[in-house]
Amino acid sequence: MSIKELSRKELINVLEIIEGAQNCASEKELKSLILRAKDIVSADYAICGLGKINGHMLSEVVNVVNGNYPRGWMETYMKEKLYFGDPVVRYYSRFSLTQHWSDIVKHFNDSLARPAIDCALDHGLNAGISSGIYVPEMECVGIFTFAGEQDRFDDHHKKIVDILALHLNKALVSISGGGLPLKLAMGAESRLYGK
Repeated sequence: MSIKELSRKELINVLEIIEGAQNCASEKELKSLILRAKDIVSADYAICGLGKINGHMLSEVVNVVNGNYPRGWMETYMKEKLYFGDPVVRYYSRFSLTQHWSDIVKHFNDSLARPAIDCALDHGLNAGISSGIYVPEMECVGIFTFAGEQDRFDDHHKKIVDILALHLNKALVSISGGGLPLKLAMGAESRLYGK
């Protein structure tokens, strides 16, 4: 994406998020950054997570920072371990291109994916855009997801997520302690078992 394709306001916001990511030292700060990114890409919800990859599959969740995904979704997703079948997680266990959920589901629309898809739909997560960055030295992938009740995501939004994902991923890896124990931030007030 060329800088000329960004509005002045978008450019300022993108640069501020990049600067914030470089100085990010806590889950609270990362949460604030992904919520700002959410607003730039016209999403209603934002979340990110880091997971260990074994082969082309998620083997464990390292960290999840919930910007503002619905609590009910989070509780069901974690309790039922829907991350193992989630098409987004499965996609980014293999690929790294920013994609619309509709394109991701074309690759992983099977019985394993159905519970995660149904859980998302039940909580108003009807459309989304995601990006993933593989971190080979940790054998982990960082995934950033922006969702909404309506599909307002276009190629311009994909390009913005492309710009931000690498910087946000560095912040996620940094606050996750290099991919060691599992941590989950659902906001400052509570924790659950993750992704």
